[in-house]
Amino acid sequence: MSKYWQVFQISLQQELYYRASFLMDRARSITIVIAFYAFWTALFSDRATLLGFSKSQMLTYVMGMNILRALIFSDKTWEMLREINMGRLSYYLIRPISYIRYCLCRDMADKCMHLVSSVLEVSFALLILNIPFYVPKSLMTVVAFLGASALAMILYFLMTYAVGALAFWTAESMGPRFCFELFLEFAAGAFFPLDVLPPALKNAFELLPFSSLLYFPLNIFLERISFEACARGFSVQIFWIGIFLFLTRTVWRKGLEAYSAEGG
Repeated sequence: MSKYWQVFQISLQQELYYRASFLMDRARSITIVIAFYAFWTALFSDRATLLGFSKSQMLTYVMGMNILRALIFSDKTWEMLREINMGRLSYYLIRPISYIRYCLCRDMADKCMHLVSSVLEVSFALLILNIPFYVPKSLMTVVAFLGASALAMILYFLMTYAVGALAFWTAESMGPRFCFELFLEFAAGAFFPLDVLPPALKNAFELLPFSSLLYFPLNIFLERISFEACARGFSVQIFWIGIFLFLTRTVWRKGLEAYSAEGG
């Protein structure tokens, strides 16, 4: 376990070293928050509710989305693509470590940096802009929200790991990964709550893994779903984690066979 702790510490130091990239990423997040805040504030200027959201709930969704994006969508599986394509994966395979745990430690370091920054950004926004923030009325709501967020992190990691493994078969895997990220953010509710979509499309997205990443945890926090819907959402998360766990293991095993054959 100590070697993975060392990986986490070194990855954290690397995040602090490459400050320009980190600051540009946070600047992007701040720009998104300001734009969404202005957009939804304008829409709520002459109405009390919209799409079933109160103004405080919608603005809390925007602020919470920024935090969850930092916690869930920040990852280092992009580096896996380069390591496979450049043949650097062999350096890890011959060492007494689990590559997936190694990637997970790098991911956690990245998430910690972005999470702390996003919490500070949202805190300043709440104070400066005097944004009404929705506070859950039940402690169980907070517990359920944290549980859903933890499962969302696991699901996202497995999804990106499986997509990253495509690099075993093509050097152009960056393109599919980029398209995957764009669709994922749209379907997860990162641009707007899925309630703006037609009911049939919204219901379909709720059965897919994407809405489990942002939309579902945030709706728990905002106390907008019933106990039955919450249980169904957790079932969807666990189901897709099982699917992607199997898929990741299968693709990784097949990919290593192709990688070894090519190396030979």
